[in-house]
Amino acid sequence: MRPLLRAALLAATVLLAGAPAASAAPAPPAGARAAAEPFDVLVFTRTNGYRHASIPLGVALLRDLGARHGFRVRTTEEFRDISDAGLADVEVVAFVNTVGDVLDDLAQDALRRFVERGGAFFGLHAAADTEHGWPWYRELVGGEFLAHPLEQLGIYVNEAPLEPATSHLPARFAVFDEFYSFRLNPRDRVRVLLSIDERTYLPDPNTTDIPGPGVVPASGRMGDHPMAWCQDLGRGRSFYTALGHEVQLYALPWFRRHVLGGVLTAARRVEADCTSPAQRRAAVAAQARRQAAAQRAAARRRQAAAERRRRAAARAPRRPAG
Repeated sequence: MRPLLRAALLAATVLLAGAPAASAAPAPPAGARAAAEPFDVLVFTRTNGYRHASIPLGVALLRDLGARHGFRVRTTEEFRDISDAGLADVEVVAFVNTVGDVLDDLAQDALRRFVERGGAFFGLHAAADTEHGWPWYRELVGGEFLAHPLEQLGIYVNEAPLEPATSHLPARFAVFDEFYSFRLNPRDRVRVLLSIDERTYLPDPNTTDIPGPGVVPASGRMGDHPMAWCQDLGRGRSFYTALGHEVQLYALPWFRRHVLGGVLTAARRVEADCTSPAQRRAAVAAQARRQAAAQRAAARRRQAAAERRRRAAARAPRRPAG
């Protein structure tokens, strides 16, 4: 795309999003609270395939946010750092535009143990185009990349205006980026924060239309199309945003605050609701079961009390007639 046209489209992104054009330090997200002490974020940027030009900007952004908002950032491309020892003092593991198979079996096991112990995961853009053969990772991210069309303008929809990563965004806003489609809609399993209106851009043609080994053409249309979400996974938590392909995004205050809110949400340093619809239904069903069990127990107690009264009455001496 010609540089002048790209610049014009990005200017439209800034204006339509209602964000200031200048690069500024993002304000703390809604609900932020000061940490008792700084926490540690391990930023992982290994790629095994396409390498995004925005990776250095993502690292620089997280370093700057950490310096301003109380978390330390360590970066690595070495999968051996994803280990029990390497993650011992880490609160958040951030996959920043990772691509392809980037972990060996030991690193996979260590990452899973980290999350199961209560660790946090933050995924940026191509984190969903990573570890395609590992089902647990797909669950961790919440979605698996299928395809994307050419970069273009599209309208995002803010579905969670009270959450830390999205409270600063308008109800609808324009973004120039590369828009991912996912193999399965994650909505039922995650708390959706942002979605994209498919009527406002062209999901097709997309990368599955490029001939290649094992490539099967597929439409990028999802209908309902989530683009950022968070989820609680047992004791752990995960945050993912599909934003972050275009290098120019990293200078925009609204995007920087979105990333900050995502990291703090994952780390549980802000009040955030990451309950999925499936978890809500399970909680309602569990509450209904508890109420039903309590009602059955109360009924049994009433029946036992009635039986005791009946037996006491049967044992009581009868008064003589007359």
